[in-house]
Amino acid sequence: MPTIQERIDWIADTVRRRLARHGAVVQTSGGIDSAVTLMLAARALGPENVLSLFLPDAATGPETRACAEAVAEAAGVQFVEKPITAAIEAQQPVSEVAEIVRGYFPDYDPNLDAYSLDLAGDISARLGSQVYHLAVGRRHEEASRRKVLKAHDLLKLMAYQNRKQRTRMTFAYGEAEARGWAVVGASNGDEIETGFVVKYGDDAADLYAIGDLPKPKVYELAAELGVPQLIIERPPTTDTFALVQPQTAYYYVLPAAVQRRLIEGDDDELSAIAADAPGWTEASLANLRRSLRTTVTYINTRAFINDTEETA
Repeated sequence: MPTIQERIDWIADTVRRRLARHGAVVQTSGGIDSAVTLMLAARALGPENVLSLFLPDAATGPETRACAEAVAEAAGVQFVEKPITAAIEAQQPVSEVAEIVRGYFPDYDPNLDAYSLDLAGDISARLGSQVYHLAVGRRHEEASRRKVLKAHDLLKLMAYQNRKQRTRMTFAYGEAEARGWAVVGASNGDEIETGFVVKYGDDAADLYAIGDLPKPKVYELAAELGVPQLIIERPPTTDTFALVQPQTAYYYVLPAAVQRRLIEGDDDELSAIAADAPGWTEASLANLRRSLRTTVTYINTRAFINDTEETA
């Protein structure tokens, strides 16, 4: 694994020599991944050549901005905030989303309440797939009620939520291209390898500063780089919904390290993986593996007309 200095040198070489760019834009979410990425970029390119871009939407909590500001100050870089709520609303009115939620909770009030998509662990283990609950509660608090989602409604809500990541990347490239700079992505190795990214959203960047690192290593790097303690101590969150929700509740039906083993391993390893996945059988793990591999393939596939050869 590269040392910090080797990683810094690689970022500088990639941005300046290979991409011929003069600086970098990093989307800061108030989380550990973007904080580490920002600190690395500032060291590699100089703080004056790095922009911390904070792109809140209607679901973003107040503590998120405080964390984003803190790491920008620690890195010594410029901090720019551009709300994206209006851009998302122009694509799809939030009232349409509220109607879907009211189909499960008729008293849902988007002015007071919020929703999230939470994995149903026991059902997922039984069926061998990622089954979701629709959860609701007061804004920026924990969920108080849950119901299993129908597949077609899950797709609609996922599609709406993914607009946020794609909108943010549009803003990021707008800022970067106006300066002749690069976009440095903050996805970590666990997210990239398990498919926990949005296609053409947070997977769209010119380079990934920590794209090889599992989450525990990101925390080690954060301590060495001097990332503010309030960010290091903050529980990992998707910052996607206006409810309290850890990342594990949204995507990792199994621990990230176990999901990586499941995706990358062979069938004869299922029994060993099952020992680290309480409640899961080898059969259900095999079903989950197929689903996760399909997700990773979908995200990584970029089809072109010359990808396949015509046969007579």
